[in-house]
Amino acid sequence: MDQPLINFDDYSLIGLIFNGVGCLFWVVAYVVLVWEIRKKKFVEMPAYVAGANIGWEFVWSWIYHPNTGLLYALSYQAAFLLDCFIFYSVLRYGTKQPMNENTKKHFALFCIINFIFWILFSYFYRNEGFDTLIGANSGYIINVILSVQCVFLLMQTKDTGEFSMVLAWARMLGTGLISVSMFFFYPENHFVQFLGISCFLLDSTFIYVLWKRHGKLFGSLSTVS
Repeated sequence: MDQPLINFDDYSLIGLIFNGVGCLFWVVAYVVLVWEIRKKKFVEMPAYVAGANIGWEFVWSWIYHPNTGLLYALSYQAAFLLDCFIFYSVLRYGTKQPMNENTKKHFALFCIINFIFWILFSYFYRNEGFDTLIGANSGYIINVILSVQCVFLLMQTKDTGEFSMVLAWARMLGTGLISVSMFFFYPENHFVQFLGISCFLLDSTFIYVLWKRHGKLFGSLSTVS
C-alpha cells in the first residue's frame, strides 16, 4: 500500500480532520455493536443491508484503498474485520428481526447472495469511474439504505431494549462528520452531499424515535454477563 500516512496534497486539513474523526466514530459504532451482540444475541444491523455493508468494506479494504492516506485505509480495514463478526452474527441471529417464515427459510442464502452482489457492485462502480477515490458515492448509496432500514427495523421491533442509544449516536456522528468532509473534499459533488444530509436526517430520526420510545436520549453499554 504505497501511499503517505495522511494525504495532505489532495485533501484539505479541515476536511481530513472531519473525515478521520467520522471514521473513528464508525469504528466505535462497530465495537459497540459487537459488544451488544455478545450481550443480547440480537443484531441491530438491519439484516437486509448487512451484506451491502461488508461487501463495500471488502472492496475498499482489500481491492481498492482510499487515497486519503494509510491511516484512513487502516480504519477501513479495522471496520471490515469487526464487520466480519457482525455479518456472522447476522447469519446466526438475523432471523430474530421481524420477517415472515418464508424469508427465514432462505435467509442465509439471501445474505450470501447480497454480499456477493455488493462486492461486484462496489468493484465495478469504482472500476468504471462512477465512484470517488475514497468510495464516497457507493458508500453513501449503501449508507442511505442502512439508515432507512434502521428506522424501519426500530419501528417494527416492540422491545426498544434491543437497541443501543450509544450505537445510534456513534453511527449518526460518524456519518455526519464524514458528510461534512464531503463539502470540503468534493464541493461540486452535490449527489454525495445530498445523500450525506439525507443520512443525517434519517439517523437523527432514529435517535428521536428511540428516545421517545425508550425514554433516554443518551445511554450506556450493556454489561456483558
